[in-house]
Amino acid sequence: MPLKPIAILRLAPVLAALLLTLGALHAVAQPADAVSQDDPRMVAASKRASELGDELRSPFCPGKTLKTCTSGQAFTARQEIRDRLLAGEAEEAILTDFQSRYGEDLRNPPQPWYTVVGPLLPVLVGVVVLVALTIRWRAGRRATPTPPTAPSSVEDDERLARLRARVAQSDD
Repeated sequence: MPLKPIAILRLAPVLAALLLTLGALHAVAQPADAVSQDDPRMVAASKRASELGDELRSPFCPGKTLKTCTSGQAFTARQEIRDRLLAGEAEEAILTDFQSRYGEDLRNPPQPWYTVVGPLLPVLVGVVVLVALTIRWRAGRRATPTPPTAPSSVEDDERLARLRARVAQSDD
């Protein structure tokens, strides 16, 4: 059923309001200075923010870095670091601001070389056990048992003769 010209005139204000609302929502959702996720500046800022988050202790999760902390506050802090790096602010200024806000030394101390061994220790022990088992298994396969030999000494012959004589006597 075709629309009458009067019905189209009645729908025009509704359609215009709908289009204006959609346009306003789109403008609010995308700020004018928004940077695409694929932009090389955004990629570099995100990478450096991730590296900084790995270097800093989390003030929200004791014993974790800002990168590994799962709290919402840590997420907000990581986003803030990324946005400030993207705006061109110096890393030291960001770190100084974070230290003044959270009042503690946020930098992780340098880790000793042997901290790498801890997570790898089960793997190393497993490899050593497998190598030891393989060596023992292969050594066992090489050693072939020697077949028993028949008695050949004079004493054994005399003993065998005495045993046969006893068996013969007991049969009688």
